[in-house]
Amino acid sequence: MTSFAFSLILSAALNTPSLPLAAPNDSIQHRDIKEITVYSIAAGNLSLPYVSVDKKTLEVHDFKTPADALQNETGIWLSRDGIWATSMNVRGMSEQRLLFLLDHDRIQSATDIAGVLSTVDMNGLEKIEVIKGAGSVLYGTGAMGGVVNFVSERPGYSNVFKTSGKLSSGFHTVNEMWTNAGNINFMDKKWYLSVNGSYRTAKDTKTPAGTLNNSQFNDASWGLKGGMKYVDNQELLINYNHFEAWNVGIPGGNSFPATATVRYTAIKRNQLSGEYIFTGISNLIKDLRFKAYTQNISRDVEVKPNAANLTLPASLNTTSGAKATANLYFNDYNSVTLGVESWLRDSETGRMKINFGTDTTMIGEIPTPKAQMLDVGFFALYKKVIDPRHLNLNAGLRLDYLHTKNDTAFNRIFSYKIIDGKRNNIPFTKNVIFDADVNHDFSYSAHIDLEYSPVARHKIALSLSNAYRVASIEERFKYIDLGNGVRLGNPDLKPEKGLYSNLSYTLTENKLLLKVDFFANYLFDLIAEIKTSATPLIFENKNIDQALFAGAELEFDWLISNNFRFKTNASYVYTRDMKAGTFLPQIPPAHGLASLNYRTEKLFETALTVVWAATQSEVAPTETPTQGYAVFNFDIHSMPIMLKRTALQLFAGVDNILDKAYKNHLFNTRGLDFYEPGRNIFMKLKWGW
Repeated sequence: MTSFAFSLILSAALNTPSLPLAAPNDSIQHRDIKEITVYSIAAGNLSLPYVSVDKKTLEVHDFKTPADALQNETGIWLSRDGIWATSMNVRGMSEQRLLFLLDHDRIQSATDIAGVLSTVDMNGLEKIEVIKGAGSVLYGTGAMGGVVNFVSERPGYSNVFKTSGKLSSGFHTVNEMWTNAGNINFMDKKWYLSVNGSYRTAKDTKTPAGTLNNSQFNDASWGLKGGMKYVDNQELLINYNHFEAWNVGIPGGNSFPATATVRYTAIKRNQLSGEYIFTGISNLIKDLRFKAYTQNISRDVEVKPNAANLTLPASLNTTSGAKATANLYFNDYNSVTLGVESWLRDSETGRMKINFGTDTTMIGEIPTPKAQMLDVGFFALYKKVIDPRHLNLNAGLRLDYLHTKNDTAFNRIFSYKIIDGKRNNIPFTKNVIFDADVNHDFSYSAHIDLEYSPVARHKIALSLSNAYRVASIEERFKYIDLGNGVRLGNPDLKPEKGLYSNLSYTLTENKLLLKVDFFANYLFDLIAEIKTSATPLIFENKNIDQALFAGAELEFDWLISNNFRFKTNASYVYTRDMKAGTFLPQIPPAHGLASLNYRTEKLFETALTVVWAATQSEVAPTETPTQGYAVFNFDIHSMPIMLKRTALQLFAGVDNILDKAYKNHLFNTRGLDFYEPGRNIFMKLKWGW
């Protein structure tokens, strides 16, 4: 498959096109617009399974975290270590196999329980988009299970200078959460500038079984976005964003003892990026894009196993990258995207253990050694229109070089007591946990798909790809011992490799959409945490020889009338460790939703939704099954109410109307044992101009 895709790309790039340019009355110019879907994170070249949550949905439901906003989409499941620290699972694959982007910039942090996803400001987003399946050919290592891109809201240009903006304030009863946010935009013909900010504070969350202690949080964000056009076909974009959270409770987690009280004392993320875009350079070069960015995430954690002990883990992760892409247009039937991308991640961690005994004892450790990972990748994407009405072919190929190096890691770096205010060093044996090392990896990824429309409104798409993922710094080198067993990395981990397939059928009528997906993914050398010792309790990262992820997804959307709309979806994933003959860990149950929406053109819009999950009994040997549930939610919002030159809009709703007591399967298997939030009434007021 790789050689075939590569030959297609070379053929398009080097040979004279065999088809003439489309005439003005060519059929390709008159395709029904409803049959065309633009996937921004797929660059318009690959038919990857895709979902998107738009601005309206984000505003109507007033989600607490990005993962909350995506949990009702097909194939996606919520995973988290509390109310604030959230992540997600896509088609059975958890965070380490997903790539998270903010405006196409990589978000990378310490571990899959680092809460990094929650550092994205919900109030500043235009949309969230997700590729389900292997996106490695587009983004390289880390994108085996999917790609999630958070798109920030940006203003446009204006023929005359003007300003716009909005202010909003909202309240949730389940945790007494207040949210206040605002932005102001300055726009002119050649430039624009946008300033935004938000602040949230929340107390402990109430569940049907009682208050969930240590689930409070506070966070704030502000940012600047700007754009400038020197000439009509050149544009400069800049973006800066700062996010920070403090006193964020973590009411559970598989790395901590059950009796521990854990919180983020501080977590910060800074992002700076710039992009220069050339458009319409020539008949051949449609556009050129050059982008550079840097992003750093720092975490300070406080772990209190009991009154006499305190552990203070901390980490700093910095990712900087650059990317250049060119879209080449040969004719309406042949186009190619070429790109080169490089990024560098630096990681530093530290941990201090304090014992408040007769004398205060201080022990210093490094959970993972200082390490660095460099990636340089080249990719090409080819789009071929074989028959304008019936058949398209898309193909892609990517080659990457990865360089990982680490310092020597020791079991501890200092140990001393404080006696009468003075430091007294304690002798200790300094054992090497991981030796300094350098690793070199070369990878390739390929993708090919066919889109076939036998008749109008019907489309069948078959996607085939292979993917590659190098073990992360933490998977290689972690050493975590917080009293609930030791969790060890493995520097000898083999890279994961996978073969992916997806078959979809889509029916699009004027008032009806039906989409069905079937997928089967076969992974080799899957990296998983395996219990290697019971006394003492040790979990170590190991490779699983062969693993299967297969499943199906259904979406149905019916506009019953001008006022009523019905939507439903369902997802199921089946997994297997092919060698051991057992189910894989951390796999969500079958789940879905059904929603009935009512809308009046000038007054309001409302929806009643039932979210359900089946009993999950297909569990790994060390996991416990969880029961299914059905939860009812209701939301309502007004249409904009015009007040002179401003507009007022009201949002309200009730989550978990029946105050249903239920548990999330992935929470249960990650060492948490608490119920989901109970009945929540939320209200929000937005004023814009």
